[in-house]
Amino acid sequence: MIQSSNELQTGRRQAATLALFAFALLTASCVMKKAAPPPDRYNFIEAKLSEGRGHGGSQRGDFVMHDVDVVRASSGDVETLTARKIIRNGSLEMRVNDVGQSITKIGTIVGASGGYVEKSTQTNSDGHSADLTVRVPAARLDQVMTEVKGLATTVDKEGVEVRDVTREYIDLDARLRNAQAEEAQYLLILKRAATIKDMLDVTEKLSDVRGRIEQMQREMKFLMAQIDMSSLEISLRADSDAAVAGIHWRPLRQAKIALGEMISGLADWADAVIEFLINLPLIGAWLVSIVILILIAVRILRFLWRRFGPKTSWRFPWRRSAPRNDAPTS
Repeated sequence: MIQSSNELQTGRRQAATLALFAFALLTASCVMKKAAPPPDRYNFIEAKLSEGRGHGGSQRGDFVMHDVDVVRASSGDVETLTARKIIRNGSLEMRVNDVGQSITKIGTIVGASGGYVEKSTQTNSDGHSADLTVRVPAARLDQVMTEVKGLATTVDKEGVEVRDVTREYIDLDARLRNAQAEEAQYLLILKRAATIKDMLDVTEKLSDVRGRIEQMQREMKFLMAQIDMSSLEISLRADSDAAVAGIHWRPLRQAKIALGEMISGLADWADAVIEFLINLPLIGAWLVSIVILILIAVRILRFLWRRFGPKTSWRFPWRRSAPRNDAPTS
């Protein structure tokens, strides 16, 4: 009986000791939490972003970047992303009977195809000529080129340039979708921000992401415009050649060229004369300065010769001594 009473007291003592030990541990943990240093500037954002890292995302820097394949699969439009993106541009150099009428007809052809004239330049210095840049739907580029060539008497040059931008399009689309996913996550974090400091930090990150999104959207818009609308550069020259004995003779054109060269030569001559007359005082000043420097140099040389040279009278080599009058005569 006495033994069972002792065992009961011993068990009570052990239970009390364990309770005191647990209370001490709990108190120490509370003190350590209170003494922990305050979070830095991005701890709140990092803590919120870490909640989404177990949902298929991978961290890049301070952001959660979803995997590209996951984003593509969620779009449900795989064919659009994997379709080849081609930019086709054409060029034509041809001669026509009337440049002005050809420009009007080209504008009609381009407008009927759903395009527009982007740039038009005409010159009359060396015969009537024109350079046009038009934009037409990419699917109708070949048709428009065929119709435009029907206006020419001679097609001097024709070309089509093809550039595959599929990889560039896919990369830009993936980066844009990732940036939009970041924006959505930061909007969620902004809703859960508890302090003004956290709101300011998240707003700064959100502003940076939105800036990148706007830039990539502009790049995407420009790239799609190049893909959808092909560029066609057209060079027109007036065909005023006259065939004489099988030789293309263009006397009027050569006369215009010769007259232009003569006028240009006369203009150059007149410019040279005017420049000479304007610079004449400067030329005179240089000549006077050169003469003065030569005279000073001669005087210095004469002084040095008399001072350090042989003790004879110095004179110019071309001067001969005059004959003496007192010479004896025979």
